[in-house]
Parts: sequence; C-alpha cells; structure tokens
Amino acid sequence: NMDSFLMIGQSNMAGRGFESDVEPINAENLYVMRSGIWEKFYVPVNPDEPQAAISLAESFAESYVRDHKCEVGLIPCAKGDTSVMQWQKGENLFDNAVFAAKLAMRNSELKAILWHQGEADSGKERSEKYFDRLSLMIADMRKALDRPDIPFLVGGLGDFLKNFWGDIPLYYRSVNAELMRAAD
Repeated sequence: NMDSFLMIGQSNMAGRGFESDVEPINAENLYVMRSGIWEKFYVPVNPDEPQAAISLAESFAESYVRDHKCEVGLIPCAKGDTSVMQWQKGENLFDNAVFAAKLAMRNSELKAILWHQGEADSGKERSEKYFDRLSLMIADMRKALDRPDIPFLVGGLGDFLKNFWGDIPLYYRSVNAELMRAAD
C-alpha cells in the first residue's frame, strides 16, 4: 500500500533549497507522480521552474516512510510566485491539483495536503483577506476530493523574509498569523 501527499503552494513547497545543503534522502520506498504515473523518487520532485530543487516534502516523506513502514508517493503541484487567489476553485492550479490527487487516489491513499505559500500575499490588502481566501480554498478542495476531513497541513513563512524586498518584510508575519489561525 502507498500513502500519498498532495504538495501545493508556491516556491517553498516547490523547492528552492540546495541539494548540497541537506543530507541525502533515503529514496527507498519514495515515489513521485509524474504525468499521472508513479515513478521512483528523484530531485527535483516539483520541477515548476529551472531553479527548482529541494523542498520540505523530501524529508517529510523520508520521515513518514521510516515511521509508518510503507511506500510514500508525493504529488507535486506547487508553483512558485503564486497567490492564494490563484489556488481558488475554478483556477487552473486548483483544478490541476484536484485532478492529480484524484489520479493518485486510484492506487494510493491520500493522507494529507501539504500547503506552503504566503509570500505572494504578504501585502496590506492581501494579508487582510488571506484567512478567508485560504479557508475557502481548503473547504473547496476537501469537497472536490470528497474528503471532508483530510488533514491540510500548513507551513509558516521563514524569518529570512525580513530581508526581502517590497512589502514582504512588513506583512509576512501577518500572513503567518493567518496561517496559524487556519491551523487552529
């Protein structure tokens, strides 16, 4: 049996970390869905852009295999530089993620949705509407997958963003507060 995890969000979920900065992943029993087919794990898991590399999903999956003694499939659907509005029902990213998850569910058990996103919404107006938009997307995705109780795991934005450009340093903490509110 394979347990699977849907990866959605922006660049942090897609992966921008350097492979040389992390311990090698034990890829035994790890798979990635590519074009609707499970393939043996390789990096980058989520090749959304030329700079795609290591993400949190690899170590998450490796730990899950170790703890649960099963095969794990990652369903990469993240896309760098995307806002929560681009992940709403009826948008291409939402529809693609639901389609990919349904394909994976044919021969795996979808255990959770992994969400890591927020930099694109780190502005005054966007951060104020973030919780409502994220909550709606979570409800719509659960309904589209016919999994009303599937865990939806959210990752917080890193403090390295305090050194970024534009409004991000001013508002990423507001997005983090809304992510925590959604988790609660």
